Amino acid sequence: MTMKHMHLSVLAYSTGLHPASWRLPHSYVEEVGDIDFQIKLAKLAEKGKLDAFFLGDGQYISGEETGHISYYFEPLTALAAISRETHSIGLIGTISSSFYEPYLAARMLSSLHQISHGRIGANIVTSQFDLEAQNYSMQALPHLEKRYERADEFINVMKKLWESFTVEAIVNHKESGIGLNHQYIHPLHYQGKYFQVAGAINIPTPKYGRPRLFQAGTSIPGRDLAVRHVDAIFSIAWNIQDGQQFRQDIHQRAMEANRQPPLVLPGLTVYVDENEEDAYKLKQQLDDMIPLEKRKKQLSKAIGLDISEWTLDEVVPSLPPYEALEKKVVKSMYKAIQRAVKTEQLTLRDLLDRFGTWVGHKTIVGTPEQVADEMIEWFEKEACDGFMLMAPTYPESFEKFIHLVIPILQERGVFRRDYESHLLKNHLGIKN
Repeated sequence: MTMKHMHLSVLAYSTGLHPASWRLPHSYVEEVGDIDFQIKLAKLAEKGKLDAFFLGDGQYISGEETGHISYYFEPLTALAAISRETHSIGLIGTISSSFYEPYLAARMLSSLHQISHGRIGANIVTSQFDLEAQNYSMQALPHLEKRYERADEFINVMKKLWESFTVEAIVNHKESGIGLNHQYIHPLHYQGKYFQVAGAINIPTPKYGRPRLFQAGTSIPGRDLAVRHVDAIFSIAWNIQDGQQFRQDIHQRAMEANRQPPLVLPGLTVYVDENEEDAYKLKQQLDDMIPLEKRKKQLSKAIGLDISEWTLDEVVPSLPPYEALEKKVVKSMYKAIQRAVKTEQLTLRDLLDRFGTWVGHKTIVGTPEQVADEMIEWFEKEACDGFMLMAPTYPESFEKFIHLVIPILQERGVFRRDYESHLLKNHLGIKN
């Protein structure tokens, strides 16, 4: 019997996921606008035999004066360049269904899919901030439910487009002069609530199929969308119980929808070194660069509550229901923090520490064996199908993970030693 393998992808983000990563004396902050830096990270991910290299996206300039450039390249443009310098690793770019038209998005993704020979995935987001909406002729983003309603239609239309023109339609019979067999071309004639699309896509979908779809977040509308459409979810889970509950819920929803459940990949930040002390040293060095008051302010903003009266070493008071908040915050993040506070009795110091790297995704600090042990425990206890790696610093922390942790996962039989093909759908275990 073939052993089930863990799925690992990496979110490449500036100089690292820790907001102080750019301030390290030897950080690569001057290189984040150089595509060669992204290519270097993608090649490193491919060397580690990861499923995919993932680029997030935000369409605004952050108001925080961190100097930490969050996004430099438009992701699909960057992936076009990266695809020519890599061979097997999957490439995932972020698309906002709130701002893009499905015909344009489907064409761009199809082009990349052809360029990369079947390695493209799209992370479909509904966007989070009114600042982004204001760059797209809107005053504010629509309500969450409306955004997900549009996203559902957006994905439906893209899928129809990818089925509307397949390579079977291409005849190219030189003697008769017949180039296309129109029996295999199906114009959409689509009229929906948000989109109207008359024709078929004008890029044929190859025999190996369409680009693959992903979704980030754990909100209820997001879960519903995920079980209908996507191959994997990038989730938040601070502890094993969180992960197990979320994965069970996704599997239950998928069963009811009569569909293969999407992979569940919680975000994971790893500080790893040959000895535990050095691993903790980097975390401490980075955390110390962000003053306590600033960290409190960031947490306060994330949960929409005034925390000025909370005492550092006392247990955090239970958080109110999300619906009772007066300020608009990211629901999935708030819920994760709320659950952790309730189940783990965290002090404010614990919470600030947990929240430090990247809005509170799972963090492991330790030796290669300690990191591998904890990852395998999550995997074997069905708290996840693998992880979305979010290195605190790039390239150093990511390099250490690839060189120190991946060989242990391979030796223990939970991660591939080599790619079986160059198709993203095969890396993800998708049969059709």
